[in-house]
Amino acid sequence: MSIFSPGSGRMAAWLPLIAILSLAPALHAQETLSAVQRELDRVERETERERDLHKAERGRAAEFEKQKAERLNALRTQMQLSDARSDSLKQRMETERRRRSSQRALASQYQARQKAFRADLDREIKAVIAWVEKDFPYQKEQRLSEWRELAEANREETVAVEEVLSRLFGLVQGSLDFAFDSEAYPGTYTGGAGLQHEGTYVRLGAVMMAFSSTDGKVQAYLAKTPGGYVWRDGDLSSETRASIVEAVRVAEGKESPRLVSLPVEINGGAK
Repeated sequence: MSIFSPGSGRMAAWLPLIAILSLAPALHAQETLSAVQRELDRVERETERERDLHKAERGRAAEFEKQKAERLNALRTQMQLSDARSDSLKQRMETERRRRSSQRALASQYQARQKAFRADLDREIKAVIAWVEKDFPYQKEQRLSEWRELAEANREETVAVEEVLSRLFGLVQGSLDFAFDSEAYPGTYTGGAGLQHEGTYVRLGAVMMAFSSTDGKVQAYLAKTPGGYVWRDGDLSSETRASIVEAVRVAEGKESPRLVSLPVEINGGAK
C-alpha cells in the first residue's frame, strides 16, 4: 500500500517533508537571485567607481593638456623672445665689431702718426743738441745731459709722446730763461798757466761771462771765436779789467746798480 494513499495517517506525517522538499528549489532559486543581485550591485558599484575614476582621469588628462598647451605657448613665447634677443645681440655684436674695427684703424693711424711725430721730435732734439754743443758754455754738460736723456726716452719710447713734448717745451723755456737772465756766483777760474784763482763769475744771459778774482789781480772774459768759446785773461787793458771788477761788484750788490761797459767778442771781432 502506498504511503500517500488518501486517508492514510502516514501521509499527514510526510506533508511537512514534502513541503520542505518542494520549497528547496524555490529557496535555491531565491538565493541564486540574491547572489546575482549582489553581484550586479557590486558590478554596478565597480562600474560607477570606474566611471568616476575615468571621469577624474579625463579631468586630469584635460588639465594636463591645458597645462601642456600653456607651457608650450610659454615656451614658444620664450623662444621668440630668445630669437629676438639673439638677433638684437647679433646686431649689437656686429655694431661692436665694426666699431672695434674702426677703432683699430684709428689706432693704427694714430700709432703711425706717433712714430712719424717721434721721428720729427728726434730730428729736432738732435738739432738742439748740436746747437747746445756749440752754444754758450755755461752749464753745458748739464744742459746737454738733459737733452740727451730726452732724446733717448723718445727713441726708446719709454715715455709717452705728450710727455716728451712737455719736457721739450720745458727745456726750450729753460734755454730762453737762461738767455735773458743774469747772475753772479762764486767759483774757481783756471788761468792759461794752469793756476787756479778763487773769485766771482758774472753772467749776462747767453751773451757775456766774466771773472774777477777775490784779490782783484785776475780778470777774464769769455769770447766767442770761429773755433768756439775761449777765455781771455792776458793782455787785457786796464779799462777792461776795471769794468769787469765794477760789473762783479754791482752784480754782487756791493755797489749801486748802474750801466757798466763790458767786453763782448764775437767770432774774434770787435770788443
